[in-house]
Amino acid sequence: MSKEAILLGSKPASVVALLLLLKQGWSVKEVVASPSQASWLPTPSLYEVANRLGIRTVEKQAQLKSTGVDLVISYMCRSLIKKNTLDRGRYALNFHAGPLPEFGGWAFYNVAILEESPEYGCTCHIMDEGFDTGPLVKVRRFAINPRRETALSLEKKAQTEMILLFREVISAYEATGSITSVDQDPGQMRYLNAEQFARMKQIPMEATPEEVDRIARAFWYPPYEIAYYLLPNGTKLEVVPQIAKDEVASDMHDSDLDDLIRAAGISLTIN
Repeated sequence: MSKEAILLGSKPASVVALLLLLKQGWSVKEVVASPSQASWLPTPSLYEVANRLGIRTVEKQAQLKSTGVDLVISYMCRSLIKKNTLDRGRYALNFHAGPLPEFGGWAFYNVAILEESPEYGCTCHIMDEGFDTGPLVKVRRFAINPRRETALSLEKKAQTEMILLFREVISAYEATGSITSVDQDPGQMRYLNAEQFARMKQIPMEATPEEVDRIARAFWYPPYEIAYYLLPNGTKLEVVPQIAKDEVASDMHDSDLDDLIRAAGISLTIN
C-alpha cells in the first residue's frame, strides 16, 4: 500500500522532492505552490510539474481537501503552515535550509557567514504552529570555509545536502512507519525575522575592509538587494564582494576560446 503525502513548496529543490516521492511509490494527493515564480528561477516550477503529472495543485492552504495522509511536507515553503493543514497528516515535516536550533528564520545563510561558523547544515523538524520551533527529526551538518562562502554559494551546498536529508527521512519513515524527534533546546533557539534581516545588510561606515568583505559576501544573492552603504543623502551604494566578481568573470569568459575557434573555422589539436 502506497504512502500518501501533501507537499507545500517553492524553488527547484521542491520539484526534486516531489519527483523523489513519486519515484519511491508515494501518492502525492495535493501540492500547494504558486502558479507564478521569479523569472530568473529555472523552469518548470513545482506548480507546473505537479499539474503536468495530474496532481491536484492549489495556491492556498485553505483550498486543500485531502485528510488522513501520512505526511504533510513543507519544503522551502515560505508561508506559515496553519493548524488546519498540519492536522491533515499523521506527521507534519518541515525541511529548513539551515541547522536548527541556532539558525532559524530568515537570515540563516547570512548569519553563518557573518559569524564565521566552521560548519553549516540543514534540518528536518516536526512542524508546530510557530516558525522553525518544532521538535528536531534530524540535522545534517557539514564543514564550510566561511571566509570563502557567499549566501548564494552556501545555499547551493545546503540545497544539495537537504535533498539527501529528505531522501533519508522519507526512507526511514517507509521502513518504520514512524518519526522520532527531540525537542529543540530553548537556550540555543534563535529566530531572525524579515525586518532584522533587512537591517543587517547595511555596512557601517567605519567597517574595516575585512568586515566589508564579510558583510558583502553574506548578502551576495542576486537579483535581491545586496549589502550596501547608506549615504547621507539616503542613497544606497551596493557593494559586490571580490569573490563574486571572480565567479561572474569566470562564467562570462569560460567559452571564449571555444567561441573564437568556432568563429575561425579551426580546431584545437595539441599533440
